[in-house]
This record gives sequence, C-alpha cells and structure tokens, in this order.
Amino acid sequence: MKVKAIVLITAVASLNACKIEIETPVEGGVTTSSNNIECPANQACTVDVSDLFFNETFVADPAPGWQFARWNKRHMGLCGGNSTPCTINTAGFEGNEDLEAALADPTSITYLKPEFVVPRTTSGIALADQATTSRAGMNFDMDFYRNSAYGCGLSGNYTFMVFNPGNGSADDEAPLWVYLHGGGVGHFDDQGNYYAVNNQTASTWNEEETFLDLQRTLEVRIIEDGQVINNTLTRRIQEGYRLLVVSMCDHDLYSGLGTPYTDNPNSGAEVNGMQATMSAVDYVVANYPTTQVWAHGTSAGSSGTYNLAMSFVAEGIHFTGAVPDSLFPTPRAIPLTAAYGGDPKSPYQQGFDPEAAAEKIGFYGDLSRGAYPEARIGAGFTDVPFLFTGGRNDPFCNHNLPVIPEAIAEGIDHNCDYYHEGISQAIAGQPNSPHQLAYIQDRGHVPTLDAGPVNNTVDAFMGDILADNPGAPFRKIPGLNMMLMGHSFFRPFAAEMPYHAVRAGVDGHSQQLEISGGASGAPLALWNDTGHRNRIQAVLDAGDVELFGMTCCDTEEGPGEERTLITEGYKRWFDYALAQNPDTDFFIALPWRDFPTDYADAEAYADPWYEYYDDIWLAEIDELRSLYPGVTIYSIPYGAAANELRRMFEAGELPDVSSLQGPATSAIFTDYKGHAGQILKDLGELIWINAIYGVDLDRYAYDPLYQTDLKAIAKSIMDAHNPDYNGPNR
Repeated sequence: MKVKAIVLITAVASLNACKIEIETPVEGGVTTSSNNIECPANQACTVDVSDLFFNETFVADPAPGWQFARWNKRHMGLCGGNSTPCTINTAGFEGNEDLEAALADPTSITYLKPEFVVPRTTSGIALADQATTSRAGMNFDMDFYRNSAYGCGLSGNYTFMVFNPGNGSADDEAPLWVYLHGGGVGHFDDQGNYYAVNNQTASTWNEEETFLDLQRTLEVRIIEDGQVINNTLTRRIQEGYRLLVVSMCDHDLYSGLGTPYTDNPNSGAEVNGMQATMSAVDYVVANYPTTQVWAHGTSAGSSGTYNLAMSFVAEGIHFTGAVPDSLFPTPRAIPLTAAYGGDPKSPYQQGFDPEAAAEKIGFYGDLSRGAYPEARIGAGFTDVPFLFTGGRNDPFCNHNLPVIPEAIAEGIDHNCDYYHEGISQAIAGQPNSPHQLAYIQDRGHVPTLDAGPVNNTVDAFMGDILADNPGAPFRKIPGLNMMLMGHSFFRPFAAEMPYHAVRAGVDGHSQQLEISGGASGAPLALWNDTGHRNRIQAVLDAGDVELFGMTCCDTEEGPGEERTLITEGYKRWFDYALAQNPDTDFFIALPWRDFPTDYADAEAYADPWYEYYDDIWLAEIDELRSLYPGVTIYSIPYGAAANELRRMFEAGELPDVSSLQGPATSAIFTDYKGHAGQILKDLGELIWINAIYGVDLDRYAYDPLYQTDLKAIAKSIMDAHNPDYNGPNR
C-alpha cells in the first residue's frame, strides 16, 4: 500500500485514529483521486483517519479486462451497493459527539471492498443451425449458436453448441454440463510467426468452429471404433444432463477478457475467450430450464474451466462444482515449459515463448496476480468445489524428460509430480477442504476422457455435492415493476431492494420510491398531499406497476386514548392502482414500534407489537381482501426484526451491538424516535427480499459479515409468519 505524506491539522485534541480497512480482490485495486492512497489488487490495506480534515475519494481500479460493478455491501461497509467513487469526508463529524468518538477510537473499523465483473454481452448470440442425431439408442437435439459480438483470432466468430438431454428437448429442465475442449495455446511473434503445440498452425484454433466441428468435438470424445467410451462425458449424457460445448477460437485457453491480441496480423484484434464463454453460459441458463451447473474442461479447457468458475465467483455466482482435467494454471508450469519448450519430446514447438503466450492471454496469463488455484485455495477459497485431475504420464508436464532442477530442489524425482505438488499441498493445507486432486499414476493426458477409474472419482465427487441438495446457481427469479411509498421506517428497506434483487438473481426488477417522513408517509397522508399524490399517480398511470407496496398506519381517535386503524388511505390507492392495472398486487409492511426506550425491556416492547399484529393488523388485511376479492394482498412483518434484535441484545446474544440506542454502527436504534441502526436495516432487508421474491436465505450468496447470523434470524421470522398472509413467491 502506498500512502503519500499528508499534512493534517488536528482540530480535536489527542485524537487516536479510527481505521478504514481496504480489501481488494485479485481482479483490481483501489486508489484515491488525490493519488495519496493506493491499495493494489489482492491486498489488505489500512488507512488511519485521525482528524476532521480527512477528505478522500476512493476509486476502484480494475485489472485489464475487468469492470468495476459496485462497492461491497456489508456490516460497517462504506458506500455498499454504490457504483460510483466513494468519498469519505470527516468535516461533518465536528460537533457530533458520537462521530467524534468513533473518529478517536482506534478499535472503530470500517471496510471498503470493490467488486469487479467481466464485461460481456449476449446481444450478438443468434441460433445458426439445428439438427437431431441418434447415438447409443437415444436421439439428441442440437442447437448451434453464433455470437457476432466476439470475433475469432483470424476469421469468423465464437460459437457454441447445446446438446439437449437424450430423447428430450430444449424445454426439459436439466442440469447443465459446460464442457471446454482442449487445443493448447499459441501466440504470434512480432514478425507474424505463430508458435503453439504439436503440429498446430495459426489457423488451427484461431478460426470459427462450425456446427460439424463442435458436433465432432463431442462425438470423438464419447465414441471410439463405434463403441461408447465409459468416461465422464458419456456418464453425464446417460444421466440426462444438457451439454454446452463452447468454441475456442483465440487460442487463449478460453481466458481472454477483451484485451489486445498481441502481434495479431488483424488490426484491433482482441482475445475474447472468457467473455464469449461466459456469454454462452449466460445465454443457455436464461433460455433453457436449468438446475445445477457444472464445468468440465480437458487440456486447454482445464485452465478455461478454472478461470470460468472464478470469473463467475467474482459476481457471486457459484457453479455447483468443476472438474479441470490436466493443465490447470500453476506457476510450476513456467520452469517446465522454459526448460523443455522446443524439445522434440515436448509438445511445445521450437520458438514457443510462455511469456508471450501469457501476455496475449492477459489477466489470467499473469500468475503474479495470484488468481491461480494454489493461491486462491491457500487464501481460503471454498465457494466452488474443484476436482483437479491429471495423469503422471502426461507429456504436457514433461513426464518423459529429465527432472528439472526446481523439482530436485524440493526432493521430487518426477516432473509431473512437481507440477501437481503445489495444488496437492494447497488442498492438504486447507481444513475440511471441498477440493480434491485425482492424480492418476498410470494415466497420461486428460484421463477423464478415458474409460478409467478416475471417472468413478468424478462420480463420487459429484455425489457428495448433490447429497447436500445444492441450489440452481443461475436460476432467475422473475422481477417485478414496483411502486413503493412510505416513511423513514420504510425507506431503508425499499431503497436497498435493487441491490438485493441483483445479488439474488432477480431478473428485471424495477421500482419507483416516494417517501415522506413520519405520519406524512402513511397512505392517506400521501393521498391528501397533492405533490406526493401526483408523483405516485404518474407512475401508476403507465399501467405497468405489478406490485404496489406501502406501510402503516393511518389512524383516527378511538375510545379513550386509543387510536383506531383506518383503511381509507389503502382503499383510495387500491382503487386508483387497479383502475390503471387490474392485475396489480399489493403488500403492506408493518414496521416496529417507535420510541423503543420508553419500554422497560424487550418483552414489554415486543408484546404490544405481536398483539397488534395478530389481532388488528391481520384483520386489516382480511378486511381489504374482502373488499377486493381476487386481488393479491399480503403483509411483511419486518417490525419483528427490532423485537428479536432487542431480545437478543438484552440476553447477551448480540455481540455486534453495544447499546440499544446510539451510533448506527453499534446500536439497534439511532435516536429516541427509534430510527434503525445498521444491523436493523440489514436484517430488515433480508426479510423483505425473502417476503417479496422468496429468495432462499440459506443459499443467498450475500453475507453482511456480522458475528450474528442475520440470515438465520430473518428466515426464522418469516418461517414463523402466518403463511396465509405471505406473498405469492414465498
């Protein structure tokens, strides 16, 4: 980390320093617009903030080929969910006792982490051909696609083939097996000469793969001399998997991210292997009913498979499992290739330059970035289980050549043992690792394509994963167009719906938000305010609002000092919305009770809320349902979040909170009125995304990083909710 000298004038006497912890992934770093602070990729950096004159704008700095998506959203996270530069200015802390105390507290830590994605598009994908073939007593429908957005190294475009389940169709739901074939890697030099492996030329893997090419790619790997080979691909076909076979036409290990294709004679050429492969996966899971998604690559496709899985991990999408077979990325390949490239017994041609090939590939070719398996597993990666496979008699790790000095220095007497030792140590050193290495002593290159015992290892690996009933990593939840209106106890949750919709795989979520503080945010008050009513009606007038969400409560004077809940505001909005779109659904969300410190303890605070909810609130929902038969009306009990957090706090079960009322980062409520602290906001957001879209919180790839398991609490609240008052997605 680089921090340039900054002259600071301390306005608060004897301040220590709170801290900003910057965590950068391998895909990019963080700088500031002033250039005073720089945190490179794959680092943890600490910035001390010690006075009222700190004013820095943090900017995400993606590695070549990557694109900044957003700042990570988590407990004590800065700018979470935002996709713009993050400005931290402490000038506004002056005079605020809580903020000044946090500034002076060296144990006060906030976090900043960028998230990066691979930019890509499916807009150029079009169906180019279809056919049906018969093999092994089954009929297979084949759909061949071309992606005009990505050109090959020399001519044509990237393509892919979908092999639908045997005796099935494109409409059948099935697990997806993504297969990346082999083909080595190659590069041009500055004289236009091309160097690769074996007898390859520049044309071998730099031109479009046709329908017949991809059909043969699969057939030659599952049929030999008219007989079906009992290998990993064949077994998946027999089990009813849908296969996706992707082309490789930049000869880049499927790993190019849109960076320049070095020394290519075609001006402006790029390597697009990863973009095209991810786009193919995106397209297939969006257009074919898909459950689990696995990736399997052989030879060059092995590196591509690992890099493909990790590229989706950067977006929070986790393949069910992956099987890279031979030639997975490792720094141990460098001395092996350098020692024997061009040797007649080595696959690499005379003149092949591994550094030139790495430069061409770009990000994934630069092993110094720490994106390769040993480094990621050594850092604790467990999100996608990998089964790395390889054979001890593989010519690509120079099994038939003298042992290199680097291997001898480690006491290893075989080049292929040396090649596999790094990943072996990484897996062995990871407690309860989900990863495995199947290193086959009597096999050569790509053993999963042989009818050998490693295929049983693959089956067992998959069986262990499937025993846990994994979810569908790409399953999309249809999004809704929403109109949301309410007050300050409603706004934080409505405002974060777009973030969670993207993170949870909701496709097509959109919303408009209208907020007014306090009682003025209740339905009738918003109706009676001309400005608010006009803005909301303008949204409803489009006739495409599918879900209209609002909050509590309009009341009138009742017996004694009690106030009675009235439905007039709801009815006016329901009538207007249904006149514009008779298919509109509605939810009404009940927040927590205000003025929480007026209640002696958690029980005294929660009991009136539950009594009100069960006896009055649900009766209100029933009344509205009777007035609007056939209209979907449901309730979101997110006020229960405050009740449960307070109960846990008073029971000593909430280590993330130090006070009932105080700073947002360490209290349940921020003021006497009872506005939400951050932990209450984060818990309520989880309740909302589950209540509205039915997101499975056990599998939701989002972690707010509290010691307390907020997802489990949100799930328990919604599981306890009367199912008769849940929405249609739950």
